[in-house]
Amino acid sequence: MITTVRPHSAHSISALADSRAPSAPRLWLVELRKLIDTPSGIALAAGGVLLSGVFGGGAALFIEKVTFGDIARLAGIPLLTLLPVFAILLATSARHHRTALTTYALVPARSRILVAQLAAVVTLGLIAAASTFAMAALITPVGALMTGKEIVWSVNWSAQLVLTAGIVLATLSGYAIGLATGVAPVAITVVLAWPAMALLLSIFPRAAEVLAWLDINAVADLADGVTGVEVAQVATGILAWIVVPGIIGVARELRTEVR
Repeated sequence: MITTVRPHSAHSISALADSRAPSAPRLWLVELRKLIDTPSGIALAAGGVLLSGVFGGGAALFIEKVTFGDIARLAGIPLLTLLPVFAILLATSARHHRTALTTYALVPARSRILVAQLAAVVTLGLIAAASTFAMAALITPVGALMTGKEIVWSVNWSAQLVLTAGIVLATLSGYAIGLATGVAPVAITVVLAWPAMALLLSIFPRAAEVLAWLDINAVADLADGVTGVEVAQVATGILAWIVVPGIIGVARELRTEVR
């Protein structure tokens, strides 16, 4: 007896591939793990914990009438610099370590990987912002014991929300710049050198006026009240440091040949 085997249609093959592809939550967890589960990620995390402790401890020791919320906010300051580096390494490591071939072989739809990375970056920012409370919870009783002064367990939630937004936006900017450049040292140099360069240029009045509209950290000004100008400056900062490089990076990632 002769058995005729009919080839699968393109639709059935596509459906089979989709059924075997990792789910969105699984991809999110994988990308989130990539942020930490590397030697550089572990080193950055350890440095972040140490610096958060130094900044938070300094607030408890040297600021008069300090509160729990003040310590939490000061503990979050180093994260504004370190988290963009985490995101840059996530955006560039796959091609640098040549694991992108395996990743895109398992998940041919590159957009799914990018969405998972974006979700992981936002999650990291939110976790880091929440960790400032844990750090403050450790520092507050120790600081009160060492200094002998009363530390009020109160939180300015609007200021804390602004800090959280700043941390998330800074992390997103690192990811966008990492995607746009594709080279970790270049992206890290841009992220770390720009604040110093902007500070130097701000001594010129006209340059300072322009730089105010290109500052991703302009969100910090919202802690003192929201005005139309400040909201517009935050929007242009997001456009300059997240949207534009993000669009360039996504186009580059979707179209560039993987080697």
